[in-house]
Amino acid sequence: MSFQAVLYSDLNCPFCYALEERLVAAGALTLVEWRGVQHEPGLPAPMEIATYKLSRTLEKEVLTVRETAPEVEIFFPLGKPNTSLAIEYVAAAQKRDAMLAALYRHTLAREFWVHGSDLSDEKLLQAWGQEVGLPFLSSGKESHETALIWQSEWEKLGTGSVPTLQREDGALAVGLMSVESIREFFGL
Repeated sequence: MSFQAVLYSDLNCPFCYALEERLVAAGALTLVEWRGVQHEPGLPAPMEIATYKLSRTLEKEVLTVRETAPEVEIFFPLGKPNTSLAIEYVAAAQKRDAMLAALYRHTLAREFWVHGSDLSDEKLLQAWGQEVGLPFLSSGKESHETALIWQSEWEKLGTGSVPTLQREDGALAVGLMSVESIREFFGL
């Protein structure tokens, strides 16, 4: 598969979720190689009910997505999980089957942003793998190292933000983009 850009994204970021939905709408998802990063690595696993401060932040972010991307189905989660294990599971899925990995990643994002599921729950990560045709999916040394490499690459870019798209020629796009901007970015 030939990719035109890398997408640095976190499964618990509502703007990343909305961007991926728009990549699908723009017909550009297959042009992107997804690399998971943690923009908030200090979040708890298992997910805890959000504090007042985190609840207010989540509310603001979800409302912003609803206003700027009304076509995206998104709800208020009860908390925000640490995504390190979920990212490692997606890395493992990508090693097995790129197309099923994309479906798996989409399933994880929807489970969190639509149903509020805890993405740090290993039993759920395994069950969702089974559901999409990736039985016996697990994290291991290789997927852990892949996640560390992705994190390091993203940190070296210096944007400090997700989502971040980096095109082959080095051009960067940071944040939630419109479908039209995505098409322009990829020359579609």
